[in-house]
Amino acid sequence: MAGAQAHRELGVVLDLEPLPRDLSPRVRAELRHDLVALLRFHARLGRFPRVRGPRATPIVAVYAGGVLRGCAVWRGGGTGGERLARGFLAATASLSGDEPLAAQVFYARDLRWLRDPAELDVGREGLAAVTRAAPPVLLMPQVARDHRVDGAGMAALLEAKAGGLPRDVRLVAWTVDSVTARTDQIETASARAAARTGADAIDYAAAWLARMIDARGQVAFAIDARNRVLQPSGPLWHARSAIAIEALAAHGGYTAAVARARRWLGGAIDRALAGKRVEAWPEDRATVIGTVALACLGGVHARDRLESLVAGWRGLARSPAWPWHAGQVACALGRATPPALWAWCIADLSRHPFAPYTALAARIIGDDRALRLATAALVPFIRHARPFQGGASATTIPETALTAVAAHALAGTRHAVDALGFVRARQLLPGRIPAALDPTLALGAFAATPVDDTLRADITGHALLALRAARRP
Repeated sequence: MAGAQAHRELGVVLDLEPLPRDLSPRVRAELRHDLVALLRFHARLGRFPRVRGPRATPIVAVYAGGVLRGCAVWRGGGTGGERLARGFLAATASLSGDEPLAAQVFYARDLRWLRDPAELDVGREGLAAVTRAAPPVLLMPQVARDHRVDGAGMAALLEAKAGGLPRDVRLVAWTVDSVTARTDQIETASARAAARTGADAIDYAAAWLARMIDARGQVAFAIDARNRVLQPSGPLWHARSAIAIEALAAHGGYTAAVARARRWLGGAIDRALAGKRVEAWPEDRATVIGTVALACLGGVHARDRLESLVAGWRGLARSPAWPWHAGQVACALGRATPPALWAWCIADLSRHPFAPYTALAARIIGDDRALRLATAALVPFIRHARPFQGGASATTIPETALTAVAAHALAGTRHAVDALGFVRARQLLPGRIPAALDPTLALGAFAATPVDDTLRADITGHALLALRAARRP
């Protein structure tokens, strides 16, 4: 009761009526249906639709082509449906009806006083400033993704929006429950198809990866679903492609796409090791070895090449990239890993404890002592409280890929639960794709971080492998 009272009091402070509980599936479906009706009314003008909604303050954002075109908070009275309708009309007041729009309605859900912006769960929580001399100033949670900023960056944006903040300012963190709608209803159609076929989150991820492989077998490096830009290649392109191939092969059902991708990657490796120019091929030897190791894990027949490259591994012991790639080599070679190299991987845990590939290799090799050491070193990196609960603290803002490979390495342990929760929250599924993103490009993929919507093939590959490992008995 005390928590509910504090929640209501903070709602008064921000002049928002928050939701008392999460939106139910029925209410979410009603909101999506009514938002579509409002979008169609805006496009064609006609009979105004009947609109429903919870009795809470709606915040309506309207996007066109990934760009925010209008946003309104409706604090007036009326029924929930009347509030939503007025909020939508206010958000679209200056927009014409001749461009396709996507709408998203947000309702404040959880509110808390915030002592330090560094404690903000950016990407999930918005930020508000409360002062005695002026109305509250709000930043929505997605602002962090729009600008790719951390808590300090959100605080700076809040100050800029307020035109400066006095000393008596108090900060409030707040989460939202939201519903997105588009007139094409791609997400809804996909959800219905998934229900008919029994598809789930893993199937969505695999389908997205398969779409990243073209007719020649090349794996696209990344997609920016906000700006609708395909990035064909990028840093560590071949290594990251190998992860995507491994994940898709493990899922099954995409035999032809996997075969094409393996031929493409194997051909690129052959040309590069023969001294020919290959686009985006790594220059340092440690990364070349790691790339070939990942290719082997992806089913490319390059084991003899890897064994030859590893023969002189001792000269790489001081390379900053080697500890990470050494674990990948051990995963690929398994029990055939040179004993001295495996001993080095274990000893290096004291210097580089975030070594999920070493933990994975220990499982493959069957070295129980090494597995205990590697997982014990990995566990402290998983955040068990906010901000970013479940994310891997190997980076300041946890990355989905690093968290996923850690969850994969910790599969079957209680420590993997939070990590998998963080990873799952990054997946773009029907009903969870922000209005700023193109659903045809995003559906099924995993975003790079809580504040970066970039969709890279290896990120979804790592996530798919982790989710599959969690299902194994």
